[in-house]
Parts: sequence; structure tokens; C-alpha cells
Amino acid sequence: MTSETPNSARSSVTVLAIFLGVMLFFMCRGWWLEYWLVMDGQTGTAFVTDIYDGTHGGSFSYTYSVGQRTYTGHSKRNWRDPRYSAVEPGEHCPVYFSASHPWLSLLYPPNSVFTGWPVVLFLLMMEAIALTTIISPKSRWAFNPGFEQRGGPVAPNVRR
Repeated sequence: MTSETPNSARSSVTVLAIFLGVMLFFMCRGWWLEYWLVMDGQTGTAFVTDIYDGTHGGSFSYTYSVGQRTYTGHSKRNWRDPRYSAVEPGEHCPVYFSASHPWLSLLYPPNSVFTGWPVVLFLLMMEAIALTTIISPKSRWAFNPGFEQRGGPVAPNVRR
């Protein structure tokens, strides 16, 4: 069995920290978007310009106008309203946008703000442990892949 050195522990946990950071960024960005749509959301009409039927279950690019400006957006389809669940490019559908931040929009009304907060708390905890491991791999709060708390590599179990 090979044991890792502090530098190899840092490098392997750095990949984990980057991955967790990206996940946290996109979850918090979704919260920010939903917050503004709940706080001062308005409804307009969007013109669907393109559809992406990839792994996300169907998402759209669309344009909509607020005042004298035209904005573009990208959103998943509105599965809640059967009239708009099968919308195609070239058709119109409702868009929900923020009055104070009109570039923020979705094709479906947000449920509430901060959905999925237990997952974010877990990810924040894991990110903190990963950052601790990067800074000080021998810390008692670090991931310890083959290290004792304050010692070097763990010796194999030897019966005496």
C-alpha cells in the first residue's frame, strides 16, 4: 500500500476543491436569479429562438423586450404549464424577469428562494475541509489520506 505525501494530498484535493467550488457557484447563482424573480418579478412575452435537447431535458434560447431594450435568455422549458411545455423555436411563451435586473429571466416561475440549501451546506463543509487540506494537510480538520494527525505516513499494521 502506498502512502501519499503532503504535496500529493494537496494536488489531489485541489481538484476536489475546484469541482466543489464550481458546483457552489452555479447553485448560488441560481439562488440569486430566483431571489430577484421572487422579489420583483414581472411577466412578459418571449420569442423562442433555439432549443437544446441535451442532457438537461430541453432548454431554450429566447429573446424578450423590456422597455426599449431587447434581452436574450437561456432557460429550461416550462413543464408546469401544459400550454408551454412543448413550445418550439419560432413560438411565443411567457417569460418571467426581474424589474430591477431585467437581464435576469426564466421561462417558468420560480418556486421559492434557497431550494436545496441542505446540499449547499454540505458542499460548503466539504469545500472548507478541502481548503484546509490544501493549506495544511496534517491538520486534524483535513482529509487524511494516509497521514496521522500530526505525524508522517501511517505505518502498516504490524502485530507484535
